[in-house]
Amino acid sequence: MTDSWRFPGPTADAPEWVQPFLELDAEWTEGRARGHTSGSTGEPKAIAFDPEAVIASARATAVHFGLEGVDRPLRVWSALPATGIGGRMMWWRARILGWQLTQGRPTALPVAPERPDEDRFDFAVATPQQAAALARNGGLGVFRILLLGGGPVPPDLEDRLQELGNAVGCELHHGFGMTETLTHVATRRLGTTLYHALPGVDWTVGPDGGLVVEAPERGVHALHTRDAVQPGTEAGSSLSGFRWLGRLDDVINTGGLKVHPADLERRLTPLALPLMGARRWYLAGRPHAVTGQQVTLIIEGEEDPELGLTLLERLAEGHPHPDRPRAVEWRERFEETATGKVRRR
Repeated sequence: MTDSWRFPGPTADAPEWVQPFLELDAEWTEGRARGHTSGSTGEPKAIAFDPEAVIASARATAVHFGLEGVDRPLRVWSALPATGIGGRMMWWRARILGWQLTQGRPTALPVAPERPDEDRFDFAVATPQQAAALARNGGLGVFRILLLGGGPVPPDLEDRLQELGNAVGCELHHGFGMTETLTHVATRRLGTTLYHALPGVDWTVGPDGGLVVEAPERGVHALHTRDAVQPGTEAGSSLSGFRWLGRLDDVINTGGLKVHPADLERRLTPLALPLMGARRWYLAGRPHAVTGQQVTLIIEGEEDPELGLTLLERLAEGHPHPDRPRAVEWRERFEETATGKVRRR
């Protein structure tokens, strides 16, 4: 069974799982570029892109990561599916920039690719879940730069990836973007909090606290996102960027205090992880007679009242602030989008 496929190359004996990519490539050679939104905030929608916008995005990535001016085709890797913008952009980058792409079989738990003849892959993309699998099987060392996307990186995973990446010389970054922007418009190095824009991208913060993106070469004009951000500068530097707080739609208003659950989850993870183990969880607002909404801990799995009480006590001790969770709600199984993101309900 073939778990990887080199592109460009002969396609006559390509395995069945490569066919969606070959169809994507055929569309590109005919001058068409299409995609679908992820469905995170509604039903997935089809989008047709101007090929010139795709080219602009591909070139911005190369400049941003210092991948230009190399006197050989760069070796890159991806195990993202052809259905999402991340996987499609990687295939398009190979065409536009002349990269040699090793396409892994799309799976949440990819097999670490073999090192190329010239020592390691110059650039690769993965979801946080895929990166965790690569870290477990010792695969980070085959990449020089690994860009994560498709969802937030849990704090405990980020610490582990950063430590392992430093040990094997793998730079790990997290991208911020969406289908409409033709993947990432800003990135941050793991271990830092601020995202910095790619060439050709400008951003501001709207009156509602949401990020507004301007990327004319990609056909993006004053795109008002539903992502809450906070401007800032790196310590000891004048380089500005933005810190992602979470989705505006998820904000919890409890007694007049606005709580960004994704930001709070990052701060509570070190306290919750020793008790939570492998259980998935998130924070959400639930109606409350006095405060309007109450910060509630939503946990996946069989109900365990004793664990719930212990968690609330531990979080109250370690995070004695008004925004802490005050109740627990259990879900047998979390709902997910087509791309594997948890639907917050």
